[in-house]
Amino acid sequence: MAKAEVPGWLPGLALIFLSALVLVIGTNAVHLRPDENLVYDYTRSDWRYLVTYLAEHDSHPPLWFSSFWLWRQLVGDSEFAGRLLAAFYSLIALALVYQIGYRWFGAPRYGLFAIALLSVNAFFFVHALEIRPYGLILLLVTASMWTFQRWLVRQTGRAALFYALTLGAMLYVHYFLFVLMLAQALYFVLLRPSWRLIRQGAHVAIMAFLIWLPWLPFAFYQVLNVRRAEMIGGNARGLIGAGSTTQPTSLSAVLNLAHVATNGQVVLYALLVLIGAVFLWRRAAYRLALVWALGVPAVSLLVNLVVAVYLPRYVVYMVIGLALLVAAGLAQFPRYARWPALVAVAVVSLWFLPASLPASRVPLRDLYQQVSAAAGPDDVIFFDSGGWGDGFVRAQIRRYLDPDLLARRVQSIEEAVAQRRVWYVTDDEWRSDATRARFEQIERSHPLQQIIGRCDRDWCYLLQLLEAPPNPEPVIFGETLAFRGVDLDAVTGEAVKARLWWTVDEPVPLDYSIGLHVLDSTGRLVAQSDGPIIDLYSGQPVQSSQMQPDRIYIDARRVVLPSDLPGGNYQLALAVYQSWDGARLLLPDGTDYLLLDSIYVNRP
Repeated sequence: MAKAEVPGWLPGLALIFLSALVLVIGTNAVHLRPDENLVYDYTRSDWRYLVTYLAEHDSHPPLWFSSFWLWRQLVGDSEFAGRLLAAFYSLIALALVYQIGYRWFGAPRYGLFAIALLSVNAFFFVHALEIRPYGLILLLVTASMWTFQRWLVRQTGRAALFYALTLGAMLYVHYFLFVLMLAQALYFVLLRPSWRLIRQGAHVAIMAFLIWLPWLPFAFYQVLNVRRAEMIGGNARGLIGAGSTTQPTSLSAVLNLAHVATNGQVVLYALLVLIGAVFLWRRAAYRLALVWALGVPAVSLLVNLVVAVYLPRYVVYMVIGLALLVAAGLAQFPRYARWPALVAVAVVSLWFLPASLPASRVPLRDLYQQVSAAAGPDDVIFFDSGGWGDGFVRAQIRRYLDPDLLARRVQSIEEAVAQRRVWYVTDDEWRSDATRARFEQIERSHPLQQIIGRCDRDWCYLLQLLEAPPNPEPVIFGETLAFRGVDLDAVTGEAVKARLWWTVDEPVPLDYSIGLHVLDSTGRLVAQSDGPIIDLYSGQPVQSSQMQPDRIYIDARRVVLPSDLPGGNYQLALAVYQSWDGARLLLPDGTDYLLLDSIYVNRP
């Protein structure tokens, strides 16, 4: 019996499903940037306000923003939901990539390989999740290239119409997509078209222009506004464009684009493109993929010499053409080696993907969600800079920080010191001596307990928990050791974890032992942890004779409970004594131990 053949679209569907999983799971790996946050500002009101604002105060056409506005009405304001819209557009683009690979090169493997390569490409991954027009750009450009090639092959009015629709739609999404249109026009001219194609091409241009015509006056006004702002700001570069947000054409710009588009594997990608060129150069579809992958960025960088239009993300759609070229190279391998070669390239790309992600974005979402989870009900937060004066950062704080904690924001060191637990927030200012001095001023009475965030060459953002002792007034053991209270961190069936707070007013001549005891209802000792202070930070013992005045010592204790201890209520007690003879230091009331908190031990 003949073996049933698996339909070519089934592996494609499976790969798109896996790509969807990568994108959905990957939403946690990307973080909002200021331009993404602006989208929420623009779409906060009704649709009329959005379009009016774009026309009068921004430089973008309205199609993608309108789609996001509608999406926001349906699914809400969360960052995750916003990224899902971008992922939805990008996944449809991948479905078209499969069709392009299949139709252009005559076998399903070309489309399958291209989808697999895009799924592990950092350049594609980041922009496929961006809360900006890039997901829709990926889709529309892919549709435009597909309909462009269909029109050139079929040469019918119907095919020309579909192509014209994609051109008009692209101009409603991003003006700099005219670079793709220019690359397509250059390919068309070099193709030496027939008079029939030339006539249809003129009709395509007219139809695309008519589609865009209703927005043309607003686009003209936007361009003038941008140019005026660039001139006032001293950022004008070229005849038009946005010099403040674009990069000049240079060798470093070329090398950087090659690096980001290949996950840093420029040589590997170039070798595979070369293999495909050797076998497929005579095929028109392959040359069109070359225009898509290499011609578009080349045209953009050349136009950028006159008009400021280049940033890597503005030509991100070239990565789809690049994936088709690399897939074509892999498809030329012997049958037994094709899929192993694809897997090898995909593994290498996946290995280098994390390093290719933007490293300079501060993960404000993660940091403030962590603080919200760790904060206590009476904690306060103090922004010593911390970006509070930056509208984007402030919006992120309000989005992700627990609103009750934000409501307890204090605005001065004096207010902060008056509270027990303070979250001290700072950013790059942490590197300055003045900021460190303010931090140390609070830390003298509020020792550092926890650090969320980091400060390194990529970014600097710190949320540090400073905590004062539980008791404002100490209990004095033997007129020597000042006990400042206890924090119970955990009580389980196996152990009791606590922090004991100590200070001294003057040096202590002797080394005393500290006992944290667990007593049953009759006052009988059932468990204990005795010895010197165990420093919370270093985990090392600190003898009482080593204690310095004007410093707070936090003793991290763990009392292991007997395995046969019945569940129920117990009492914690504290004693300080001389280890050599067992004599206890007395409290001011004449007793030799201090009762602390009651605890409940849960045992099955």
